[in-house]
Amino acid sequence: MIRSDAELRQIRDSVAWVGRLSDSLVKVGPFSLGVDGVLSWIPGVGEIYSTLAGVFIVVQGARAGVPVPTLVTATALLSCRTLVSGLPIAGAAFADVFTAHRWAAAMIVKAIDRRLATGASDDVAARWSGARVVA
Repeated sequence: MIRSDAELRQIRDSVAWVGRLSDSLVKVGPFSLGVDGVLSWIPGVGEIYSTLAGVFIVVQGARAGVPVPTLVTATALLSCRTLVSGLPIAGAAFADVFTAHRWAAAMIVKAIDRRLATGASDDVAARWSGARVVA
C-alpha cells in the first residue's frame, strides 16, 4: 500500500519509540536498559513482550514499504533475542546486553528515512492517482 510522507513519519516515530522503550530507557556508560531487559527476568513475560514488540517493529516496517532484506535481517535479530531469552538466567542477562529491538528499529527507521529523503512516497502516490509530477 502506498503511504504518504505523513503516514511514513508516523510509522517511523512509532518504530523508533518502541526501540527506545524496549532497550534504551536508562543508559549507564556504554550500557542501556529498557522494558525488555527488565521483563526478561520474569519467566514467560519477557518472551511475550519481546515477541510482541518485535512483531510490531517488523509489521510497521512492512507497512512503510521497507525493503524485504531489511525486514528479514530485523526479524532474524529479534528472533535470536527472543529465543535465547528462554534460557534460565543466561538468557535474561543476554537480553540486557543484546539490544535487538533498538538495532532492528534503527534499521527500519533508516530505511524509512531513505524513502522520505528520496520523496518516493509522494512521487509514487502522485503517479498512482494520475496527477502530474513536476520535477
